[in-house]
Formats: sequence, structure tokens, C-alpha cells
Amino acid sequence: MKIKNYLGLCGALLIIGGGLSPMVHLPIIGNWNYWDLHSGIASIVYVLAALAIIAAFTGKSGLLKFCGWAELLLILLTLVAVHFKVNDSFSFIPFKKLARAAAGIVHYRWSGWILLLLGAVVMIIAGRRKRTERAQSLSNQLRGE
Repeated sequence: MKIKNYLGLCGALLIIGGGLSPMVHLPIIGNWNYWDLHSGIASIVYVLAALAIIAAFTGKSGLLKFCGWAELLLILLTLVAVHFKVNDSFSFIPFKKLARAAAGIVHYRWSGWILLLLGAVVMIIAGRRKRTERAQSLSNQLRGE
């Protein structure tokens, strides 16, 4: 295996570790990880991480890069959705200051988010191909090999 494959494997493991880490802290309820936030999106993220592990072992850099971009998109979508959900959850309170204070008691646990984002970026970097590799594959295609 090449170093890029190990990088892709590390990125996928960072994604899995970040998904299992606390991401949001709710008073009385406790910490929530990715599965607690939304099990549907979490299962897609974990399946993409497993696919990235397979891509890293087989040396499929294109699949690894696709998984990295898909993970990054899903993570950013989840981060925005959590932000809007937290701010919208207390909209039933008629006083805006009190609603903002209630939304302020929900805290982000940034360690999980950082691991997820770092894993996606590492997978994207591991999926990149050098110019010489691209030129070689293009010349092979032109020659019909």
C-alpha cells in the first residue's frame, strides 16, 4: 500500500471516530453523537467511511476522493441543520431574549465536528492524483491501453 492509501484509511477512521464523539451537549439529556442527531444521515456517513476504507485498501483514489467530498458535504449540511434546529426549537417562547437564552444552553462539542471535518479533508487529499499520474493515464487512454 502507498502512503496515500494509509492517509485515506486514517481519514476514514477519523470520520468514524468523529461520528462516535460527542457533537452537541444538551442539559439534562447529555451529549449527542452523530447517531443521536440523525440516524439516517449518520448511517450514510458510516457507509461512506466503510466504502472509503475499501477504496483505501484497493487503491481506488477516485472513489476515495468521492467519499471525502460526499462526507464533507454531509457534515456541513448536518452542521447547518443543527444550527437552525437549535435556534428554531425555542421559537415558541414569545420573548426573543428568553428564546435566545434558551438556545444558548445547547452547546456544540467541537471535538467531534473537528474530527469529522479533518477526516473528510484528509480523504480528499489522499484521493488526489499527481499530474504525472493523470498524464500517464491520459496517454494510456489515447494509446488504447
